[in-house]
Amino acid sequence: MSDFPLLFSPAKIGSLELKNRLIMPAMGTGMQNKDGTVSDRLYHYHQVRGAGGTGMITVEIAAVHPTTSGSTGLGIYDDKFIPGLKRLADVIHQGGAKACIQLWHAGRQTNSHDTGMPIIAPSAIPCPLCQEEPGVMDKKMILEIVDSYGNAAHRAKEAGFDCIELHGAHGYLIAQFMSAYSNKRTDDYGGSLENRARFALEIIADVRRKVGPDYPLLYRLSGEEKVEGGLTIEDNKKIAPMLVKAGVDCIHVSVGVYETLRYTVPPMDLDRAFNAWAAAEIKKIVDVPIVAVDRINDPYVAEEILKQGKADFIAVGRSLLTDPQWPNKIQNGQYEAMRHCIACNQGCVDRLLLEGKHASCILNPTCGREEEFSFGPAKVKKKVVVIGGGPAGLEAARIAKARGHEVVLFEASGELGGQWRLAGKPPRKYEIAADVDWLIESLYRSGLEVRLNTQATKDKVQAENPAVIILATGSIPTKPQVEGVDNPKVLLAPEVLEDPSKVGQKVVIVGGGATGLETAEFLGEMGKSVTVIEALEDVARTIGPARKYFLMGRLKEYQVELRVNTRLTKITEQGVEICCEANNFIPADNVVIAIGVTSVNDLLPELNSIAKVEVIGDAKEPRTAMNAFYEANQVARML
Repeated sequence: MSDFPLLFSPAKIGSLELKNRLIMPAMGTGMQNKDGTVSDRLYHYHQVRGAGGTGMITVEIAAVHPTTSGSTGLGIYDDKFIPGLKRLADVIHQGGAKACIQLWHAGRQTNSHDTGMPIIAPSAIPCPLCQEEPGVMDKKMILEIVDSYGNAAHRAKEAGFDCIELHGAHGYLIAQFMSAYSNKRTDDYGGSLENRARFALEIIADVRRKVGPDYPLLYRLSGEEKVEGGLTIEDNKKIAPMLVKAGVDCIHVSVGVYETLRYTVPPMDLDRAFNAWAAAEIKKIVDVPIVAVDRINDPYVAEEILKQGKADFIAVGRSLLTDPQWPNKIQNGQYEAMRHCIACNQGCVDRLLLEGKHASCILNPTCGREEEFSFGPAKVKKKVVVIGGGPAGLEAARIAKARGHEVVLFEASGELGGQWRLAGKPPRKYEIAADVDWLIESLYRSGLEVRLNTQATKDKVQAENPAVIILATGSIPTKPQVEGVDNPKVLLAPEVLEDPSKVGQKVVIVGGGATGLETAEFLGEMGKSVTVIEALEDVARTIGPARKYFLMGRLKEYQVELRVNTRLTKITEQGVEICCEANNFIPADNVVIAIGVTSVNDLLPELNSIAKVEVIGDAKEPRTAMNAFYEANQVARML
């Protein structure tokens, strides 16, 4: 009997029946063409996910009006968008899923340099993040935007979408009217909750007039906005019945606004399914299906939410970036083959919002590159030697073996995982530790030959007669050139993560990057007295904003002292001497070094005489795990 009888049972949203309870929610990808039309990249992205076994795919935000157009997402405010949108709906249907599209207006949560025209909102209050004062919508503009939602819904129906979702969450325009946090109007659209709901209710009524009474309509709301003066769950328990009475068939309960985006796209720092309680509260009030969302990256967690009656459907987003096939895998009894999202936010949110690149996934670089990174059997089978069992080496070996190559992996130590294994040791990073286990188990299940405690040499590698060598020997921690650095009380961050029993009560950590701060958290949780010194003016520069927010909060809780613009000058038996502060000495039982790493690739010149060598990951250049997995994929798929 299936472990997931509810998750994979059919259910209805209005007149629409879904084959199971899994819904892929709308997620910004940055894959659309610059003019808001559907690109080939976006088409192939949805083609893969539509075939993954999910009951319904919700296409990302589609702008209902030119005042919210720009580079952010798709357009649906003109008939010119219909052919491309039809192409998307069709390919989702071909994969066996139902197709939904999210109708959206940013309101104040955008900028005029992106839209090319003044931005609008219910009140002249800038978004704290976007920081541009919007123009106040008069009655004429309100009616124009209401009309644009109905017209957009009609276009969605014409394009072949099975339903639409109104984006009334995350602080966008509908939510801006709904929330006293952003609506200070004194007319019929402000003041009381009923007045603030008027804009949403008029939109729903206009949509219903233009698509008919039986066309399914979903509404996404933030159960809590998590800002002072913002919508609360009690507010939404009053709002939800109004929405249903107006014609909404399903409510999708999310969380947050732009200022609290750390909850909207929650990192690993938050518990799995942390927001399911809000879905359960709304479900008590209305008799339409409820969708739960946020950090539900495991089918057992999803099944339990359904079992407890907290929701009727489960929205699974980033997990389908990591492994688009996981619904099919679970249905086929292949739980062990499913790769879990680790909620690092690096490949999806941070890459999109901070780097301005299309969304992808740290564990699945194929995401957004579905045509570029084809994954099929190798035409010519080769002997491949992989040197190094860290993340880059494990991933390259796994994919090369899956493609049919004969692969041997050399690992100098007695354990696989390298720095990825160490990355899973600090608090709240258990999902990274689980991914290490997944990688290792995948290798052994495949029958790939792994040689632990085997230092690669030219002779050993040559004896394998490889056609290709993949050098993934990673990096080693860098030591500062200061007096006392070789003192036995000085430890490297990896040593501490491996065996914290070596560390005394008072600890100074040199380096305020990700490794230094996570080591500080690791020790702080144990009750150690920790001081971090960083030569630059800020810490955690490579950590995304959501993770940084929660990490800094825990460091404060553990009373970790952070000293920036502080340079190490000397290590003594009693502690460390520092530069640029009046108090230039910090006592310490141990000093932990976390200032960066240096590539290990000394074997490269000798290997070049044996076969073609591909250098990947930190062995090529010290960077992030995202680079390691990307290069592993790139090389292994080209073999």
